[in-house]
Amino acid sequence: MTNLFTFFITIFGAIIGGLIAGTYSLIATQRAHENQKRIAEENEAAIIKSLLQAIYDELETIYDRYQETMGSRIESLDKGMPLNFYYPIISDFFTVYHGNSFLIGRIKDHDLRKGIIKTYTLAKGLMDSYRLNNDIVQKYEHWCLVSAETQLEVHRTQAAAYYQSLVAYAEVLKKLHEDLKIDLKSTTRMLNKAGVLS
Repeated sequence: MTNLFTFFITIFGAIIGGLIAGTYSLIATQRAHENQKRIAEENEAAIIKSLLQAIYDELETIYDRYQETMGSRIESLDKGMPLNFYYPIISDFFTVYHGNSFLIGRIKDHDLRKGIIKTYTLAKGLMDSYRLNNDIVQKYEHWCLVSAETQLEVHRTQAAAYYQSLVAYAEVLKKLHEDLKIDLKSTTRMLNKAGVLS
């Protein structure tokens, strides 16, 4: 009888010990998982914050440079005047945006994410518009030169047509410039609100 009693006590002790060990093992596994999840979330937040800071710096730097070289020129252009100026745009300046495009979708704030994408889209559109203006300037200068050499009316007419294109397109550029300026202010405000400067 004592053997049977000892056997049951041993079995009962083993079951209780197994339950206690299993419970602690389950708790430890759950805590380890929660800890890994927290660390992953903290790393993700740090990556996104760094991205937002880099985007802010890129937008601010590029816009300041643009304002010095062309923005102030387009703002001071009188209505009815052409932007008869070749603005050299030979490369894409948006290295932070393009190099981290895979992270843009991971920005949780929908309005901020959309604002960043819109600002870069407007900036790229404006750069493309300046490239088109450069083409018109080049064609205008070409026809002015041909007209001066040949003194033919047909060539003067061609030059005059390109001049009018420059006048009309200058208004388009002014509008695109103002749209970008307004949008950039909005996006940088959202970036500030997201804590990029803290």
